[in-house]
Amino acid sequence: MRQVIVAVAVTLSVQALGAMAMIAPAAFAPVVAADLGIPPQRIGLFVSASYFAAMLSGLACGPLLARYGAHRVEQAAVLLAAAGLIAGVPGWVPALLLSAACIGVGYGLVNPASSQILSRATPPHMMSIVFSIKQTGVPIGGAIAGALVPSLLLAFHWQTALLILAAIAAVGAIAIHSLEPVGGGPATQAALAYEPHVPWIRRLSGSFAAPVALVLRNPSLARLSVLSLMYSATQLGLMTYLISYLKLELGYTLVAAGLVFSSAQVAGIVARVVWGITADRWLSPRITLAVLGFGMAIAGTATALFSAGWPVGLIVVVAMTYGATAVGWNGVFLAEVARRAPHGSAGIATGGTQFFTFFGALIGPPAFGLVASLSGSYAWGYALVSVPPLAIAISLLRARATQPPTAAQPATSGTPADER
Repeated sequence: MRQVIVAVAVTLSVQALGAMAMIAPAAFAPVVAADLGIPPQRIGLFVSASYFAAMLSGLACGPLLARYGAHRVEQAAVLLAAAGLIAGVPGWVPALLLSAACIGVGYGLVNPASSQILSRATPPHMMSIVFSIKQTGVPIGGAIAGALVPSLLLAFHWQTALLILAAIAAVGAIAIHSLEPVGGGPATQAALAYEPHVPWIRRLSGSFAAPVALVLRNPSLARLSVLSLMYSATQLGLMTYLISYLKLELGYTLVAAGLVFSSAQVAGIVARVVWGITADRWLSPRITLAVLGFGMAIAGTATALFSAGWPVGLIVVVAMTYGATAVGWNGVFLAEVARRAPHGSAGIATGGTQFFTFFGALIGPPAFGLVASLSGSYAWGYALVSVPPLAIAISLLRARATQPPTAAQPATSGTPADER
């Protein structure tokens, strides 16, 4: 149990700091866009650039895990987040692209390294709850960004606020370095090992191909990848545009909009743990993910119906419901990926499925922003991102139920997913 606690502490901290760096640009957008003379909807391009970099770094994570160990890869991810925040300070377009790349590369390393750590430390019957606790780092990071950034912008110029966030991430990296390494040794059983005598270009191309090939060969992992693509597009619609929606269309102050955003993230923190317990104890992961899809569709539709006449309390309730579902699915999903992965390859399988997750995050914000620009309202964007999770939820309920892994036959045993 001590090993589990240390593993969760490390991975949760890394997840929160990485998420803070990824989500902070959405909180900066209304102010920074005006300062730079660009439409606030363009924040979707920054988010997409970050997730594109994350897609690639997640695929290349295998050799890093094999050579340096998951603990050091986690530390590097946080340092890259700090470097990315600092890179955005000049405010030039090339600097913003470098910022998006650094933040994204760091974020892409987080889940594969964390899955490698947690899959080794966690008993099979606790997978969903442990992975869900770790994934609370995403809404924790979002809550920090939503609550802290508007206050910093009131007290300082936005460049100074970026430097303060970078300092927080750097301190976190130092703290992680002082913690006991967990799951940090070379991944001797990884599907993609580090081979020092192979030319670097072959190692790099092989590292990109192997995780996706692993996913596509496994029907269960392939289906989970499609689910994550759709759900992540919905999640990013909530996180990227809610503050701008509330401020620019409904007349909320920046601080009030940030607090509503933070309430959605706090709901996601609590909900991730609840969904993890639900998937482990009461419902199967498949049914739990279907329930989450229906919840996203309902909450997204309600968000599209927001108007200035709605009571603030009701808007907060809808935002919290949205956060509990659109932010709450990842832990159950990642635990299921670790269960279905071949033995010793949880990190590689996570990198492969994460490619599709981040592809949804890459295409979601620009599609949302395009619809919002053409229609003149963010409401139509929320209506758009409510459709995919509804379709996935219906398909999950119609799919043949599979026998979940048990403690006697853990998913990491290498048994084909469709036989479990």
